[in-house]
Amino acid sequence: MSGRSKVVVIFHEPVLGGATRSVLRTIPILEKLGWSFAFWTDRPSPLFDELRARGYEVAGAPRLVAWSLRVLRLPPGARRRLMTTPPYLREMLRFVRAQDPALVHANSLIALPEALAAKRSGAPVLLHVHEMSRNSVRGRIARRLAWRADELVAVSKASAAALASGRRFPRIVHEGAPVPADPLPSRKSPRPFVLGSLGVISTRKGSDLYVEAARLAAEREPGIEFRLVGGLTDILEVEWGRRVIAAAQANGVVYKERVETLEEYREWDGFVLPSRVDPFPIAMLEAMAAGLPVIGTAVDGIAEQVTPECGRLVPGDDPLRLADAMVWLARLDADRRRELGLAGRRRVLENFTVERQADGLNHAYLAAAGVPKDMGAG
Repeated sequence: MSGRSKVVVIFHEPVLGGATRSVLRTIPILEKLGWSFAFWTDRPSPLFDELRARGYEVAGAPRLVAWSLRVLRLPPGARRRLMTTPPYLREMLRFVRAQDPALVHANSLIALPEALAAKRSGAPVLLHVHEMSRNSVRGRIARRLAWRADELVAVSKASAAALASGRRFPRIVHEGAPVPADPLPSRKSPRPFVLGSLGVISTRKGSDLYVEAARLAAEREPGIEFRLVGGLTDILEVEWGRRVIAAAQANGVVYKERVETLEEYREWDGFVLPSRVDPFPIAMLEAMAAGLPVIGTAVDGIAEQVTPECGRLVPGDDPLRLADAMVWLARLDADRRRELGLAGRRRVLENFTVERQADGLNHAYLAAAGVPKDMGAG
C-alpha cells in the first residue's frame, strides 16, 4: 500500500447521531489495525466540536445540501441551498485531495453528493449506507448513483436487499454495540414496572405508535411506567414530534430528551422499539447487550436482531398488538425476563459487537483500496 493508510470519513449530520456514533466506535480498533483518520463534517456544528474535542483531525464547512424537495424548501431557502452546495463540495474536495487518502468513507446515503464529488480526487470511495433505500423515483436514482462507489456497504440483510441492483449485492457489515461487563439485574417485583423506548422522535421510529400502545397497555396493566427518550433531530418532523411528546406527557409517559443510555437502562425492566422503518437500530442492540428483554416490530433489520429467545416481535404499525406485547412482558416473572435478557446479550456477543463491525469495515477498506487481505493497512 506504499505506506498510505489514511481514511477520510465524511459525516452527513451536524450531531452525534446513530450512524456517526456507530462508525466512531470502530475507529480505535481500526487504528490498531493500521488505519489513520481525518474527518469532514458540517461546520459549525455540535459534531464538529465533538470530533475536535476528542482530538481528531477534522475540517468542514456549512452543509446546506438538500436531499429532497421538502428539505430544499427549508430555511435558508432553495436559492441559498442551491447556490452554496457547489462551493461546499469544492471545499470538501480540496480537503480530500490535501489528505491524499487511501480511500474516502462517505457515511450514509445522505452523503451521496460528497461521495460522488470525492470520486474526482482519484481516491477509492466507500459508501456506507445506514438507511433503507426507498422504492420511489428518488430512491431508485439514489440507488443507481450509490453503485458508482468503489465499495458499497450496507448495515443489514434488509438494507442490502433494498440496495441490490440486478446481480450486484452490497457488502454487509452489521452495526455493533459495546457489551457491558455484566448484564443488568432483573428486578424481582418492580413497582412500577418500567418500559422504555429510545430513538429519534420520528414516524420512522414509531414514536406515536409507542405513545398509543402505552395508553392502551396502561388501561389493562396500571402498574407500568412508560418512558420515551429521544430528540427532535429529524428536521422534517419537528412540529409533528412536539405533538407526539405532548400526547405522551398527557398520557403519563415520562419524556426525556437525552440520557446516559446504560444508566437509564438500569432503571428499566424492558425495551420497546416500534419502528416503521429501521435498517439495524443500535438502540436495540444496546438494550440487548445490557441484558434487557426487548419488544420490536418485525420490520427490516429489527427482524434480524430479535429472536423469540430474547424478546417478541410484533407486526409494524399495530399499536394494539404492541400493547399486547407490553402487557405480556410486564406480567412475566423475573426469572423469565432474565432468561430473555441473557439470550439477547449472548446474541449481541456472538454476532453484533463493535469488534466484529470493525473487522468487517477493515475488510471493506482493504477491498476498496485494492489491498490484498494478507497485506493489511500498514
